[in-house]
Amino acid sequence: MASTFSWVDFSDEDREKMVQIIRQLRQQDTIDELGIGSVRDSIANILFPGTTTIQTRAKYMLFVPWILKKMEKSKIPSENIFQRVKREEIKLCDSLLKMGVKDGVIGAIAGEGLQRFPSSIYWAGLQTWGIRKFRGSLNDYYQGLNSYYHLKKRNITRDDQEVLLYHNFGENWDEGLPESPQELPGKEGLDLTENEAQYLLEKLLINCRESLLTNIIYHRKTAKKDFVWENTFIDKLNNDLQIKIRHAQNFSEIMQGAALVYNYLLAEKMESEELINKYKERLAEWQIAMSSRAEIFLNWNLEFFWNLVYSERTINVSSRTKRFIDQWIGIVLKNIDDIFTNKEEINHLIYEREKEVKGRRARLRNPDYLAKWNGAAGTQQLDYRWHVVKKIVNDIILGLNK
Repeated sequence: MASTFSWVDFSDEDREKMVQIIRQLRQQDTIDELGIGSVRDSIANILFPGTTTIQTRAKYMLFVPWILKKMEKSKIPSENIFQRVKREEIKLCDSLLKMGVKDGVIGAIAGEGLQRFPSSIYWAGLQTWGIRKFRGSLNDYYQGLNSYYHLKKRNITRDDQEVLLYHNFGENWDEGLPESPQELPGKEGLDLTENEAQYLLEKLLINCRESLLTNIIYHRKTAKKDFVWENTFIDKLNNDLQIKIRHAQNFSEIMQGAALVYNYLLAEKMESEELINKYKERLAEWQIAMSSRAEIFLNWNLEFFWNLVYSERTINVSSRTKRFIDQWIGIVLKNIDDIFTNKEEINHLIYEREKEVKGRRARLRNPDYLAKWNGAAGTQQLDYRWHVVKKIVNDIILGLNK
């Protein structure tokens, strides 16, 4: 029987996670092969709250509420709202493309076949940044609009029973939201005006004040490098943020080795000399990098690291995941100048972890799944969404500097 995906009415955050998983299945080198994604996402949420890997540009944090407020103003009923919003978002895409805007336009490739619309992609982030006041899911918002229109017309009292039943009643959007252009996207396209950029910074300062995202923008530090810790501006940040960045860097770099070992073992299973040599070279480079930072890794406060990870309450990191990571780090630190002294222990750990994560689909144990390996699975070093976040950061900073 053919396999299918079925959608259950979970929260928007749950849906977002599923969509990102499906998206990663199409980009083989980004798959979380060894099941460490929960730790990665926890750190990413702490550093860059309200972001996801499928966001593109900062302006959509305004486009989405502008479109939805327009629908509210026209009192589009709940039964029609989804199609009307979809139409507006496709129209927005077409208008941006006609202006010659290409980078970051959601729907530029898919067109009317678009499956993920800006309203769902940015919904969770709009609440995190304090732009959205409505507390339910996007589906809850759509379904509740008829009641919202009805209650808005009434003289509401504190003991109004209908209001009490409709617990989400209230203004849906932040009252300080900049005024929408008469026709979207407006002459600026995906660029932010100074006023729009200032508004987004103010919302971040109120709702995500301690985050790395907010502080980079506040200090107007344009982002350029592939990893956040490679940017010189981190030296200007407060000590707390610098510590978090170093923990993120350590985890990213040390776990890169596990991904490379996994792919090396797959290459051995495939008996591909070309791929075996490729991963030998990459592992040698990784080993040199580990040795060059040996003092830092040997003094890494892992208890603080795990306290940081678990401080993000919206993501569950299982005890099995923590055990695997601790075991891997322990092996590396025992012989940091030549970790392959422990080759048998390393290989056993990777074999067992893949089995734990994938069961019968484990490539190292199942030839049918091994045959589907394309030569690179999960080898990209963790950047905690930085490849997306730096575009959003630069958008806001460019707007502030106008």
